[in-house]
Amino acid sequence: MKSALLIVAVILLIRLPFLNQAVQGDDVYYIAAAEHAQIDPWHPNHVHYLFEGKDVDFRGYPHPPLNAWCLAALIAIFGDIREAPFHAAYIGFSLIAALSMYSLARRFSPHPLWATLLFIGVPAFVVNGNSFESDIPFLAFWMSGMAAFVSGVDRSDNRLLGISAACLAIASLAAPQAVFAVPILAVYAFRRSTKLAWFAIASPVLAVALWQVFEYATSGQFPFAVAAGYQQSYGYQRLAAKLRNGTALTVHLFFIVCPLLFIPAILATWKRRDRDTSFLLAWIVTFFCGAILVFPAGSARYLLPIAAPVVLLVSRLRPVYLAAGVAAQFALAIPLAVVNYQHWDTYRQFARSFAAEAHHRRVWVN
Repeated sequence: MKSALLIVAVILLIRLPFLNQAVQGDDVYYIAAAEHAQIDPWHPNHVHYLFEGKDVDFRGYPHPPLNAWCLAALIAIFGDIREAPFHAAYIGFSLIAALSMYSLARRFSPHPLWATLLFIGVPAFVVNGNSFESDIPFLAFWMSGMAAFVSGVDRSDNRLLGISAACLAIASLAAPQAVFAVPILAVYAFRRSTKLAWFAIASPVLAVALWQVFEYATSGQFPFAVAAGYQQSYGYQRLAAKLRNGTALTVHLFFIVCPLLFIPAILATWKRRDRDTSFLLAWIVTFFCGAILVFPAGSARYLLPIAAPVVLLVSRLRPVYLAAGVAAQFALAIPLAVVNYQHWDTYRQFARSFAAEAHHRRVWVN
């Protein structure tokens, strides 16, 4: 309980100072869908928006509507877009992810608290947890689904496996890459699984498929088909784009945790052949390869779902090294979050500077 309370305290310390962070980045797309959900709650993605100068259909956006629904509920409650209460609500996703990490760390790490602090200090987690993008909501349900599955298989607990199936299904409605859990969890369940365990493994695919069928039945189009068209027209699947994506993701992989810890931990890992190590390596390799294939541009936040296995492997080092790593990560991540806050706030100040002049006039944005 003391460790859990410490984890909650650390999450609050890295989130509360950023409650007033401005709306920026991909936030605007999710908020557009959330606003449309006030009119058509079953189809928040049935809205158009401008992307790189083109009018595009949000059904082609690569994320299902879970994050838009969360923002839509907040708009309905507060009546408008309010940064502070919205960010306060989103802290819940960070808490779910961190506490799920602690559950996994108690199973796979000799130092579960240090492993969880390393996870919280991942720079992409610290920075992106202050946005309204789908990465942290997805991570919350991904991590809770993984933790419940591992505990459910270990204890032969059908209740936990049912929770895992629900969490992974919800995760797939935040981001379709939840389907990467299928081969990862199959490795863990191999030779000791039950029918319910295999249902939990298949739940992300089933949820994505049901959402696609629902969209086709109610609008006449599969969202994946719309997205595939934009992938082609924007050239996101060209070889040059894939090479840039792979290069960037490789660099980000080495900075999930402090490189001075990551490299020796990986070298030590190759000497081990136990079942737990094989599962953690399968988690990293499967998701990393999938990320290279599906993502258009290498962003550090894309690799948040493999922060857990990377940290768990690193946490086998001595506690003195882990403590130094935690300090180094927060020394990097907190200033990055501060600069990101300042950068995004500049856009808010710029918008306010001509708000009176733009009142009752049409405004064009380049």
